[in-house]
Amino acid sequence: MKSPFKFLDAYTITDREVFFGRDHEITELYRRVFESKMLLVYGISGTGKSSLVNCGLASRFDESDWLPVNIRRGNNIIESLNDAFNKEALTSLKKNQSLSEKLQSIYLDHFKPVYLLFDQFEELFIFGSQEEKSGFIKLVKEISESETQCRIIFIIREEFLAGMTEFESELPNIFTNRFRVEKMKRANAINAVEGPCKVFEFKTETGFSEELIDKLCPAGNEIELTYLQIYLDRIFRLATNEQPGTLNPEPGTFIINFSKELLTKTGSVSDLLGQFLDEQVREMDDPETGMSILKSFVSVQGTKKQMTAPEIGGAIKAFGAEISEADLIRYLEKFVELRILRERDEAGHYELRHDALAAKIYEKFTLSEKELLEVRQFVENAYANFEKRKIFLGTDDLNYIAPYADKLFVNKKLAEFIDNSRTKISARQRAFKRILGYSTIGFLIIIISVVLYYFRSNIRAKSRELTIEAFLQREFSPSLSLKTAIEAYRKDTSSTIAIKAMFDSFYELLDNGPYYDSLNNEINPQEAVFDFTTCNSNILYAGFSQDGKYVYGYLEDNTVNIWDIKGRLLFSKAENQTPVVALNFAPDNEFISALYLDSTAIVWNIKGEIIYKTKVVFNPVNPLDVINFSPSENIMTCLSWNNKIIIHNLDDNSDYELTGHSGEVNGAVFSPDGKFIASASKDSSVIIWLHNNATGIFNMTRKLTDFSGPIWSVDFARNSKYVLCLSDSIPFPLTIKKISGEYRNFERVAYFEDPINDSSLIRQVPWAYYGKYYSAHFTANDAAIRISTFIDSISPGKAKFKGEKSSREFDYHRIIYSHMSLFSLNQLNKYMEDYGLDSSGYIDRTEAFDYFYDFVDVSAKYIAANISGKDFSTLFYQDQLPIRKFKGTRPCFSPDGTHLLCIDNKNLKLYPSNEKELIRLYTKELIFGNTEKDKDEWRHFFKDD
Repeated sequence: MKSPFKFLDAYTITDREVFFGRDHEITELYRRVFESKMLLVYGISGTGKSSLVNCGLASRFDESDWLPVNIRRGNNIIESLNDAFNKEALTSLKKNQSLSEKLQSIYLDHFKPVYLLFDQFEELFIFGSQEEKSGFIKLVKEISESETQCRIIFIIREEFLAGMTEFESELPNIFTNRFRVEKMKRANAINAVEGPCKVFEFKTETGFSEELIDKLCPAGNEIELTYLQIYLDRIFRLATNEQPGTLNPEPGTFIINFSKELLTKTGSVSDLLGQFLDEQVREMDDPETGMSILKSFVSVQGTKKQMTAPEIGGAIKAFGAEISEADLIRYLEKFVELRILRERDEAGHYELRHDALAAKIYEKFTLSEKELLEVRQFVENAYANFEKRKIFLGTDDLNYIAPYADKLFVNKKLAEFIDNSRTKISARQRAFKRILGYSTIGFLIIIISVVLYYFRSNIRAKSRELTIEAFLQREFSPSLSLKTAIEAYRKDTSSTIAIKAMFDSFYELLDNGPYYDSLNNEINPQEAVFDFTTCNSNILYAGFSQDGKYVYGYLEDNTVNIWDIKGRLLFSKAENQTPVVALNFAPDNEFISALYLDSTAIVWNIKGEIIYKTKVVFNPVNPLDVINFSPSENIMTCLSWNNKIIIHNLDDNSDYELTGHSGEVNGAVFSPDGKFIASASKDSSVIIWLHNNATGIFNMTRKLTDFSGPIWSVDFARNSKYVLCLSDSIPFPLTIKKISGEYRNFERVAYFEDPINDSSLIRQVPWAYYGKYYSAHFTANDAAIRISTFIDSISPGKAKFKGEKSSREFDYHRIIYSHMSLFSLNQLNKYMEDYGLDSSGYIDRTEAFDYFYDFVDVSAKYIAANISGKDFSTLFYQDQLPIRKFKGTRPCFSPDGTHLLCIDNKNLKLYPSNEKELIRLYTKELIFGNTEKDKDEWRHFFKDD
C-alpha cells in the first residue's frame, strides 16, 4: 500500500486532515494575505512553502471564498498565466481581451475571490528573458490596479529574492507585504509526526517521535522537512513490509506499530535523500544512462527544470549517453514509478519531484559537465534573445563556446544559430578587411566625388544659364531658342524649366512658318505631326488603340470613325440613329464595337463589315464595360438579360452564357493575359471566371462577396493578378483584390508609388471630389487609378447623354489618383491663375477643389487636365509646373506617352507631349526643315541692342 506520508510531494487542500505542525504560520499567513493585494512568501528550499500555501492557507478559507489559480512558468510565464485563466474560465475568453477583463470574467463565472498562486517563482529569474520579465511586470501591475477581487501570492526561494527588485520600479510596494517560511521547530516536528499517526490510528511507542527527531537532527532545533518526510516514508514501509503501489490506507484499516526498534532498523540517516537516489538509480538497467537522464532535469543553478522527452534525448548526449525514444520513455516511466519524477503534464513536461533532488543530482556533476551545462544554457538564452531581437552571437561568445564544440550536442535550431553566427562574424571580418584594404581608394573617391559635385554644380549652373538664354532667344528666333533649350536639357535632364523652355520654343515654331527643306521645298510641320481632315459633326469621344497605332471615336451624328496615327480616315460607319454610348476597339485592331442608347450593340471588322449585331442590357451609370474583347482570341463579352453574360465567338458566331449573378451585371472584362473574366453586378459581388483549356469555355472559379453595395465596375491590373472594384461601399468605394481573394480597402481614395504589386498605399485624398463614382480603371502602367464620376441631378436611370437634343442633365467628370494625383492638381490651381482662370476662393485641400476637371489623364511624367467649362487642356510636369496650354478638351495620352490627343469640336488635335519626342521631331524627323541659325548672329544682335 502507498505511504500516507507525502515523501517529496507538496501538501494540497485534500491533505488538510494530515497537515500538522504549522498552526502559527497558517494563522500569520492568513492575516498577511489580507494586508495588500500582493504577498511575497519566501524561504530556503525544503521549508514547505508550497505546502503552507496550498494546504495550510487554503484550509482556512471556506470554499465560497477561495478560488486558487496555480501558475508555474513552464516555457513562458505569460503564456502559462493565460492557459491557467482559460482552464478556470466557464465563459470562453477572447484573445483580444485584456488580462484584467479575463480576470473579471473568471470572477463573474465563479463569484469567488481569485487568488493567483505563482509557485516556484524563481524559475522566471533562472530561465526567463528580460522581455518576458518586463511583460510580466506590466501584467502584474494591471492586475494589482484592477477592481476585481483578486490577490497575488508569489512563492519563491530565498536565494532568488533579489530578482524581485526588478519589480520595484512598477510595483514599489512589492516587498511591503512578505512572509518568511522558517524551518520547522522540534516541537512542531513532533506534532507533524504524531498528528498523521493519530488520524490513521497508527500505534506509536512512547518516546518514538522524540527519538525519531533526535536521530534526524541530533544537534539542532530546526528540522529539514524534506528529510523528515523521506524518513517517515521509509519507516512506514518497514512497518508495513509491503512493496509500493497496492492500496491506499484508510484510518483503522491496518494495525501498524511505529516502534523504536524500527528506528534502529532504518540505519544511518546522514544522507537520506542521497541514499534514496542512489538506491533507485541502481535499480535501472543502465545506471549511468539513468543518471544522465536525471542530470538533464537540473539547471545551471542546481535547481530543477521542466523537460520534454525530445529535449531530454538531446541533452543527455552532452553527458556521453545516447538512447532510443522507446527506451527513454521506459526510463522516464520507471522514474515516475520510483517517485523521482512527477507524472508528465498536459504540455508533455516531466520534472523532478523536489529541488532537494536537483541539488543531490547536481552534486554528481563533474566540473566539465557543469561547464558544459553553463555553455548550453548560455546558447539557449542567446537563441531566445535572437528570436526576439535578431542578435547573433558575437566573436567573444563564439570563442567561449569553441572549446566545447565537439561535446555540445544541441538541436538543429541551435546548431544553425551557431553556424549562422559564425557566418555573420566572418562576413563582418571580410567587410572590415575590405574597408581597410580600400581606405586609400575610399579617400580618393571622396576627393573625386567632391570634384564631380563641383563639376555637376557647374553643369547645372550652365543649364540654368542656357535656359534663361533660350527664353530670351524665343522672341528673336524660336529655332535658336529650341536648340539652346535642348542643349540646356541635355546638360541637366532634371531641369523642368529647361523642358518648359523647350516646349515654348517648339510650339512657337509649330504655330509659325513657312519652313523649307534642304531642297528649298516648303514643308508643313503641323501635317507632319497630324494631318487631320475636319469632320462634318462634332466629335464626342476619341481614344487610342492599345498599341497606339490608331485613333478611334464617334461623332455627334452617331458616326463611328477610325484614323491612323497620322490622321488619315480609315473607317467610317453610321448604322444607328440613336446616340452612341460607348466604343470598344479590340486589342488586335481587327474589330470595333459600338453601343447605342437603344441597347443595340454592333461589331464591325476593320474592313467595315458588320459581323455581329445584338441587343444588350446596360446601366446608364456605366456603359463602358458592357462589351469587351479578349486579348488572346476572337471572342467578346456582352451583357444580356436575366443577369447573364454572353460569350460570343467572332469567328463562327457561336454563343454561350455565363450565369452566376443574382442581380443585374454592370460590366464584364477580360484579363490582359486572356485567362480570366471579371464581372461586376448589382448583387454586391464580383465573379472571377477561368478559361478551361480543355473545353475552351470560361467557368466560375471564385466569387468575391464582401461588399456592401452594388459593384459598378471592375478592372484587371496588367499582371492579371489583381482586380479594381468600384462599389457603393462606404467608406471604402474602391477595393483592390487579388483574384485569390486577398484584398486592400481604400478609405476615401489612395494611390500607388509603383505599379500594382504588394506595395503600400502612400497617400489619401478627398473621397467626395465631385459627384458619385461610377467607373474606375487602372492607367499609366498601373501606376494610377482613373475614376469617372457623375452628378445625379436626376435619377441615373433617366440620365440624358451628350448627343441628345435636349439639355444634358447627366454630368460626368474624370479624376485620377496616382503619384501625380488631383491632390497635387489642387495645389496647381495657384499656377493656373496665370492662365487667366478665376479662383473661386480660398483653397481647402481637405474639403473641395477650386476647379472641377471634366477629364484628366496621366503618363509617366506628365498629367493633362481639362477644367470644366473651358475649351483647352493644360499639361503639367510631375513637379507640378504647368508646361503648356493646348486647345481642345478630353485630353488622352498615347500608350507610350509621347502624344496628347484632344477634341476641338469637329477636329482632333494631336500634340507632342514628351520632351524626348520634341527632340526627335526636331533633330531626327526635321519637321521644321533647315532652321540652322548662327549663334554669332544672336550674340551680334544682342550686342548691337
